[in-house]
Amino acid sequence: MKKLIYTSSAWTGFFFLAATLILCSCHKDEYSPISATKQQRGILLTFSSESNKKPLDDNRFVAGITVFGNESHAQLPCTVKKINGKPYLFFVADLPDAKNMKFTGDQKKATAMTEITLKVNKEKATLKCYFQYQDASKPPMPTASNTSIILESITLDRKTIKRGNKTVIDGNLVFPLQMDAKGKLH
Repeated sequence: MKKLIYTSSAWTGFFFLAATLILCSCHKDEYSPISATKQQRGILLTFSSESNKKPLDDNRFVAGITVFGNESHAQLPCTVKKINGKPYLFFVADLPDAKNMKFTGDQKKATAMTEITLKVNKEKATLKCYFQYQDASKPPMPTASNTSIILESITLDRKTIKRGNKTVIDGNLVFPLQMDAKGKLH
């Protein structure tokens, strides 16, 4: 019968491997979106530029657009939708992470903000999306069937569009973007 002899370097290697596996399996920053039974978080972007009145009708322009959810760390699917003959870039904003919600004392309402990185060709812009959460359940229960989260406003630099009669189409918040001659988004 052979005796197995383990050297100190073998034990060190084993413990290093075990520690690495344990540390890599921990996900402190894992995305855990808030849940709500009613969600209004769709965004319709319009684009206007000096050179092209309807850039979203140009397939090359649309191919150069990417939308990235900074909260989910994922690319968000987007499509061009025509509504009443006008083209819009449609996508759905990330839900806020549950740990980033700022609740009122009674836990019935909360606010949160998420960010979206919009890339149009080489130009990059960050859209800040502000949400309002409400739990109308009695008593408040986050898993109840009477919760809602609504995208209330979007901000780019100092320009803010708030939810209102003239800024909403089919429950989606409309945000107009302008491109200057250099391709910068405003």
